[in-house]
Amino acid sequence: ESRGFPNKNIGDAFLSVWKVKREVSEELLAVASLWSTVRSMRDIALCPEINACARRSDVQARLPGFTFSLGFGLHFGWAVECAIGSEHKID
Repeated sequence: ESRGFPNKNIGDAFLSVWKVKREVSEELLAVASLWSTVRSMRDIALCPEINACARRSDVQARLPGFTFSLGFGLHFGWAVECAIGSEHKID
């Protein structure tokens, strides 16, 4: 739907990729990646299961006022998609 795909998990972060292809404009990919990010933030913020976990009394007792928060970063440009200097994918 957004023309992107998950590439890998990096600790507590996920890398999603939108590859430029001739049949899709760069502007469309930029809008699709931004919209995907906004939708992910909205869906997580409105998720009843996630919010129920944050409101648990044991969680609130240990971390008063705790809510879930996420950070997102978007980058446009060239990227190297391999392990440089290796014949094998190591991650």
